[in-house]
Amino acid sequence: MILGTLPASIQLLNGDTVSKLDFRAYNAYTERQQKLFSELSSSAVNPYDTISLEKVADQLWRHKERDQAIAHICALSGNNSINACQDALNLVTRLVLMIEVGSLEKASGFMHQTGPRPLPLWDENSLDSLTERLFPISCQHGCSGMTMTPDLSAWSLENVAGIRIEFTDNLADHLRLTNNNTQLYIFHHVAFLEAQRHINDSQAPALPRGLAEETLRTLAILFPQSDHWAALRSNRKNQVWLERLCTHSSRVIDPQLAWCGTPSGESRYLSNFCFWRDRLLILKEEFDHSTPDSFSQWWYDRRNGVQWHNFWVAMVVLGLTAVFGLIQCILASIQVYKAYHP
Repeated sequence: MILGTLPASIQLLNGDTVSKLDFRAYNAYTERQQKLFSELSSSAVNPYDTISLEKVADQLWRHKERDQAIAHICALSGNNSINACQDALNLVTRLVLMIEVGSLEKASGFMHQTGPRPLPLWDENSLDSLTERLFPISCQHGCSGMTMTPDLSAWSLENVAGIRIEFTDNLADHLRLTNNNTQLYIFHHVAFLEAQRHINDSQAPALPRGLAEETLRTLAILFPQSDHWAALRSNRKNQVWLERLCTHSSRVIDPQLAWCGTPSGESRYLSNFCFWRDRLLILKEEFDHSTPDSFSQWWYDRRNGVQWHNFWVAMVVLGLTAVFGLIQCILASIQVYKAYHP
């Protein structure tokens, strides 16, 4: 596997052992990318030649420079076409970083893309320059003391705020709101992120240092482990919702998605996030300012206990008034009927 093998002794972010990781979602992503590049690219390296892809990945890990990687691919494949070698490098970059880079043109002439934005091109020499462009450190300093409160989760975003959850395989699209802020992309590959987190501990990282762990922490906020623990009956609605969400997705979803731990109060502060702070802040504001527009959303919206109580008391009173009014109308009709038909 291009990601390498993780030592059995390492500990995951939630305290579990590495044996809990399941790479089926990552493997399905790899197969999809290989199929795409075999159909839509002129890659100098056969997309299904795993050994050659691993050699290119190793070159990428060690040097992180586009020109050296292109030269290595040319020598490895015997193909001197820069475009063909760039296609091969784009594939390996996607597999190593799970960032969709490079353009793939369909037979119809349209570009293939899975996310809301055009795919970036790797046109600078340094890999670090590419990742820093895609994952800039937040310049937002006005959120001191602001937290991602426990009532904000993926479940509440969909069932209270009406924001539809869409899973993505592109790390660069994580926490991106689209469609007039009605759809949220969530990167779900826990196994990949854990692998990157421990690669970061042992060697120079390909992703910006700390990005993998910070992404796992955002998943812990959106899918708190305590909300999906099967032993608690109160969590049943969360479990059913997540199962439905995963089943309806066109992707294989990482089964450890809801097992990244439960964040403590300290880890919920926005000031503790460097890469995802801006998107988390936008998400928090969108959630805080949302208002229910259906009875189910009103029922689940417990953010303001007094408002929730008053609303449902008013609904009960209104319902009883309507029922008693209907009964009075029926009784009056019966009396009128009896008056004319003694």
